[in-house]
Amino acid sequence: MRDEPSGAALIEAARRALTEEVVPGLTGRPRYVALMVANALGIAIREIGEAGAMSEAVERVMPPGSEPMEAMGAALVTAIRSGRHDGDANLHEALQRASDVAAGIWKARPREQA
Repeated sequence: MRDEPSGAALIEAARRALTEEVVPGLTGRPRYVALMVANALGIAIREIGEAGAMSEAVERVMPPGSEPMEAMGAALVTAIRSGRHDGDANLHEALQRASDVAAGIWKARPREQA
């Protein structure tokens, strides 16, 4: 059972209050800092929303195992650089999906810009 509103909804409410109620009254450096915080909140909201998709994409590349994900990632990078995965369509698809999800998380949405 989840409490409502969700963490992402609470962060979105804080981001919206910041951009709609606080930022318009600011100028100069304080405005810049407030917009930077609002942008970070937007990224966090998208990251929360896309956590499942990112986990799915990563699991397709590196199934859970006994090694930490960081070590598995380093091993995969080494294998790719050495050419051991050249022509691996499944790996290419999984990496493309992971990069698409990551790009979507980091891309600012028009409604988030003040």
